[in-house]
Amino acid sequence: DAPFEVIYLSGLVRDPYGQKMSKSKGNVLDPLEAIDEPGADALRFALIHGAAPGNDQKFSAEKLENARNFANKLWNAARFVIGARPASIAADAPRVAPDPAALGPADAWLRARVAATVAEADKAIAEFAFGELTRVLYDAIWGEYCDWALELAKVRLGDESLPAAEREATWWTLVEALDTYLRLLHPVMPFVTEAIWAGLPHAATDPELLIVADWPSAPPVDAAAEAAV
Repeated sequence: DAPFEVIYLSGLVRDPYGQKMSKSKGNVLDPLEAIDEPGADALRFALIHGAAPGNDQKFSAEKLENARNFANKLWNAARFVIGARPASIAADAPRVAPDPAALGPADAWLRARVAATVAEADKAIAEFAFGELTRVLYDAIWGEYCDWALELAKVRLGDESLPAAEREATWWTLVEALDTYLRLLHPVMPFVTEAIWAGLPHAATDPELLIVADWPSAPPVDAAAEAAV
């Protein structure tokens, strides 16, 4: 029997000028050095993001830096969400779906966008369009979740005049969306997503973690990169 039903062949990874990497040319990027500095997740994301089936890709320090910034952006967003838990929700409360009757317009919008992102991500994975997968998740997490959803949620979470049920619904919506995005991104960035997921409330049906992360001290966040984002 054939050992695999499908074999995915990527294009060559070239230097920023499109030249083939060669030790004699001195244009080789050492992956171990990249892992030691920006991290393994950043390297994986940078290699996949923008890659098109059948085409070679240009790889540069800028792509690696952008991937690291994306990981930091996700980490900082998660740190905000975990720290913004309403006092009316117990620290050990299991994850539950937000109450539909208590959702605000921004909460409903975010849930709709998450559902659309899941559909797009599923389609990209089914078609082996991994570069498209990272584009979909990058836009959803950075452009929609971080830049819009979190900022809109801050208003409701900080409004003490709102009923506790409405503020709770907003927070659970953020948790639900983050949980979904972490699952979608996990094949590309397994370490940071698992570390963040360990700090989120879990439902009774969630799988057990093999490694319990030390939240929020792990993984380390580069101060300069954090300031940049």
